[in-house]
Amino acid sequence: MKNTVKSALLLVALLSSIPAHADFNDGVVALTMGKYDKALQTFLPLAEASDHGFAQYFLARMYAAGQGVEKDTKVAFGWYRKAAEKGIADAQLRLGRLYESGDGGPADMEYAYAWFRVAAHLGSAGGAKAVAAAREKLSDAEYVEAEKLSRGMINDYGTISKSTARTQ
Repeated sequence: MKNTVKSALLLVALLSSIPAHADFNDGVVALTMGKYDKALQTFLPLAEASDHGFAQYFLARMYAAGQGVEKDTKVAFGWYRKAAEKGIADAQLRLGRLYESGDGGPADMEYAYAWFRVAAHLGSAGGAKAVAAAREKLSDAEYVEAEKLSRGMINDYGTISKSTARTQ
């Protein structure tokens, strides 16, 4: 009887510690089906409380496209940055594009180039193409600085973080 009570108490404790938000995959399905309110309700708590990189990435995409939220490239820029720092290559590529255009944040070709290089380092074909195109827009001096910056960023953000690698 004591073991049953202990087991029941342990189960109650475990269940009460599980977040009340929906599973990440439910958010992806909702987004795919155009159910943006549900996607937002799923991704936002994961992105904020759990620091979930892919939830941050999908929130950025929602804000960039105005899906279920008012289009806001500044907010998208911030969420892309968080996801990019967790090693999500497409977030790195999209953040580089925002730096390139100056939409949502400062226009900075050296940072654009560096984020493209990080994305390419993680295997993004789009990142590799963007590196070549960005190189053409940089002066020789800017290129030297962009390469230095990209080496540091590859060191910092060129791997997928453990928390991102295992989606919850």
